[in-house]
Amino acid sequence: MKEVNLQQILLKWIFNSIYPNIRIFVFLVFTLNVNIFILSAGDIQQRTVSGIVTDNKTGDPLPGVNVVVQGTTTGTITDFDGKYTISVPNEKAVLVFSFLGYVNQAVTVGSQANISVSLIEQMAALDEVVVVGYGTQKKVNLTGAVASMTSEKLAVVPTANVSTLLYGNLPGLITTQRSGQPGDDIVRLSIRGFDQALIVVDGVVGRDFTRLDPNEIESFTILKDAASAAVYGVSGGNGVILVTTKKGNIGKPTINFQSNYGWQHVTRYPRFVNSEEFAILKNEAAINIGNAPVYTAEEIEKFRNGSDPLNYPDVDYYSVFVRDYAPQTSSNITVRGGTDKLKYFFLLGGMKQAAMWNTVSGGDQDFTRYNFRSNVDANINKNLDFSVELGGRREDRDNLVQSSYLMASWMQYQWPIYNPRTPDGKIASTNYGLSAYLDRDLTGYIKNNRYTFESSITVNYKIPFVQGLSARLNGSMDLYFENQKHWLKQYGLFTYNATTGVSTQTGAREANNLTLNEWRSQAARIQASLAYDRRFADVHNVSALLLYEEYEYVASNFGASRINYVIPIDQIFAGPDLNKSNSGGASDNGRQSLVGRVNYDLSGKYLMEYSFRYDGSAKFPPDKRWGYFSGFSAGWRISEESFFKDNMSIINNFKIRASYGTLGSDNTGNFQFLTGFTYPSGNYIYGGNVVSNGFVSSATPNPNITWETSKTLNLGVDISMWKQLLEIEADIFNRNREGLLATRALQLPTTFGATLPSENLNSDNTKGFELVVRHNNQISELRYSVQGNVSFTKSKWTHMEQREFTSQYDSWRNNSEDRWKNRIMGLKAIGQFQSVEDLNNSPVQDGKQNSTLRPGDIKFEDFNGDGVINTQDQQPLGRGSEPEINYGLGMNGAWKSFLVSMNWQGSANFVVQMQHFLVQPFANAMNTYAYFMDRWRHADPFDPDSEWIPGRYPTTINDGNPNNRQFSSFWLKNSSYLRLKSLNISYELKNDFLRRNGIERIMFSLSGQNLITITGLEYMDPETPTGRLSVYPQQKIYDLGISLTF
Repeated sequence: MKEVNLQQILLKWIFNSIYPNIRIFVFLVFTLNVNIFILSAGDIQQRTVSGIVTDNKTGDPLPGVNVVVQGTTTGTITDFDGKYTISVPNEKAVLVFSFLGYVNQAVTVGSQANISVSLIEQMAALDEVVVVGYGTQKKVNLTGAVASMTSEKLAVVPTANVSTLLYGNLPGLITTQRSGQPGDDIVRLSIRGFDQALIVVDGVVGRDFTRLDPNEIESFTILKDAASAAVYGVSGGNGVILVTTKKGNIGKPTINFQSNYGWQHVTRYPRFVNSEEFAILKNEAAINIGNAPVYTAEEIEKFRNGSDPLNYPDVDYYSVFVRDYAPQTSSNITVRGGTDKLKYFFLLGGMKQAAMWNTVSGGDQDFTRYNFRSNVDANINKNLDFSVELGGRREDRDNLVQSSYLMASWMQYQWPIYNPRTPDGKIASTNYGLSAYLDRDLTGYIKNNRYTFESSITVNYKIPFVQGLSARLNGSMDLYFENQKHWLKQYGLFTYNATTGVSTQTGAREANNLTLNEWRSQAARIQASLAYDRRFADVHNVSALLLYEEYEYVASNFGASRINYVIPIDQIFAGPDLNKSNSGGASDNGRQSLVGRVNYDLSGKYLMEYSFRYDGSAKFPPDKRWGYFSGFSAGWRISEESFFKDNMSIINNFKIRASYGTLGSDNTGNFQFLTGFTYPSGNYIYGGNVVSNGFVSSATPNPNITWETSKTLNLGVDISMWKQLLEIEADIFNRNREGLLATRALQLPTTFGATLPSENLNSDNTKGFELVVRHNNQISELRYSVQGNVSFTKSKWTHMEQREFTSQYDSWRNNSEDRWKNRIMGLKAIGQFQSVEDLNNSPVQDGKQNSTLRPGDIKFEDFNGDGVINTQDQQPLGRGSEPEINYGLGMNGAWKSFLVSMNWQGSANFVVQMQHFLVQPFANAMNTYAYFMDRWRHADPFDPDSEWIPGRYPTTINDGNPNNRQFSSFWLKNSSYLRLKSLNISYELKNDFLRRNGIERIMFSLSGQNLITITGLEYMDPETPTGRLSVYPQQKIYDLGISLTF
């Protein structure tokens, strides 16, 4: 009988079933190193090796030591007596022995059947190498505020946005996901509460890492203080996020295939009222202003019992617009390996994420992404090596004709008492016909195709005649292209005649319009550097870097449109010539920079670093065009002093560090030092009614405009105890920014004819602290790590250009200078009016002796005690919408074949302000939410003189009573939360049957995102940016996966 080769079957399934439409990418990428696969082909002859692992000092057996065949995932661990047994492929196999707190040891098998080793203790965590700006450093030698993590510590779950994996993992990094929309799931990344951080991928500034495949990322590093970020000069003022992709390693080719299938579900969304509740509230709204009720009791009963669904329907428009679950799939294949001469890493991946909108026809609204990466490192000789890094992706966004913001808004306009379609399937004229936008065939679409290609070549040369000196030359070229097609179709609105059974068109929405847009850009960068690294007299360690960088960016765009198509064909040529337009633009900019850094340490005890960057920007006048930015940091490893070692043996590392640096920013428009004009602008009529376009001065020039500057002081301490069983890192920081751009608060005569320029006027201060506590351990076969971190940040204006205040109260109320930014002013709610007597005995707050108010309306504090509630009673209400406290908890564990990783993230000290239709029932003729049923109301809804029944919210009035709409603490909700951002549970399957078929292991996984949210905030997701709910809802994702390693 012929033996079935499981490996061949699985590979055929992977390449023919999973990626039938992108085989060309497989061919292009993987044929780069096909010779390696040929060399590694052949039968595998397994044999067994056993032995004992002991402690080098005590001779005691070590249980739980990892024993792995190098370059493979074949491995085992030692038992309680330190014994192990493992299968190896051949005599060339290398066994690697590793254990927490000990030096790794590698042994070539050769002809040995018994290999016993003794492991030597080390401080492994201190030898960890961390990526920093334009280089790497040992973690133990860092003197700046730097946080890092490798991909192994991530709870890697399938995601369309890699930045979602960072939540709570890196102290000081504040991440907030504002939307869950596929392909546009906005994540705000801020370091220490500053503005958007600079992104650097594989040493190239400005690349987007959010759309990388999670499996191509090796590590993340954030540079938080000015001293660490000084090498990025003008770009690094808000901190830097460094992303490094995976490289090859020495060993036979390891092929890994991973496939996942998941389900998305909305985290939370408030329920709309049903038809019965809608009618009840509408009646109350009418009766409360003296009008007759809109619906009779009999009609309300028909809405309730559903006996006449044609005339008295009950439509849940949330279910019409949003489906319960939407699928998400992803797959990728990687190849990794190499020799001491050539190392490689290849990846090909793809994912598809469907949207939650309940599309009727025309296919799903979805986001599809394809990724590839090829990183090759070649060692030519002992002095010369080079690397070639290629990466790219294609992103397709297939959207409804209306944006998700509008779709979320349109959903709120739908009244449950109207059917979305007539019985014969036409779009009903009621409810504005807005649900029709779910029908792509009927109303159109927006399609985006985005292509990104990134390339980089690096050559390193060790200069042989100068010990420790090396030269490096790097060139990168990134290309970007995007096209968009927006096809909007006209559709009819119909009214159904129940007698005839026929729908008649009574109106229409939109018109047949087509718009095409294209965007292109090209970014080129070259770096040339010299690096020096040498140790003198066995105690003096010196390293230095001098780097020249040149950058050029070119971009262009083009758009064309035609409107009022007679025949609805979605091609530009099919539109009428009468109404057509086109537009376009182009821009380019560049920058030259000189970067330097010097590091010195004495015996590993006393550490110093100085770095600088000399940047030029064409945005400023010639005499202010160049800026010099620098940083200095120092550290003292007290644990290396003899007096400390002799008395504090439990502490392996105790380092204090300090840094101070100055950075800049050219975050302003181009050429503000020159007079600019806009043409055409305005129409000027001269004699005979002749209209002529004219020039208008854009603004008064500012010849003194220059860099914004920031000066940051950071103090920190790093402690490691009990051989890295416990690690603590703490930082405090203070940043002062000066020269922030603002316009002078002056009143100009209308005859001036121009606006005032931006000037370097304002300044602010940001301060805070960060704390990280980490625990790593191994108990027999259980390995685990736990990390918790917390950060606190707050900012205030130290000077702010403002108008002149008219009174002491005006200054107290509106002066922002020397006050914390994250604050809210408004009326303080002290409850609700309980009766008419309560209204009569309270300060006037409607300007009409409280005659427009009712029991249940919001009651405010008379802050100034004048008996009248108005703007003069506004007072500080607490924190604003930005969290001041951010924290995270990450846990990883492995026991036998099970692996678990989870990541919790939380934020505190911030609020969300409920707005618009969340505080105003039926605002702008919208529907309303079911929580308004808990309101003050009359016992008899048809009798306005019946007694009041208390509720949580004021009584119902269309658009709400103006008193209740005022900005007050009543509508401010504490948004503090703790969320399980990601969870992954995996099981690893390895056995002889799989190995005989060329499969090292199979991994099964169950994972999820946003699974648990603990918060006092009701109805809304705590990461929602505003209290309007006009955003694509956040997603809870469940995922099943399988991974095969060959």
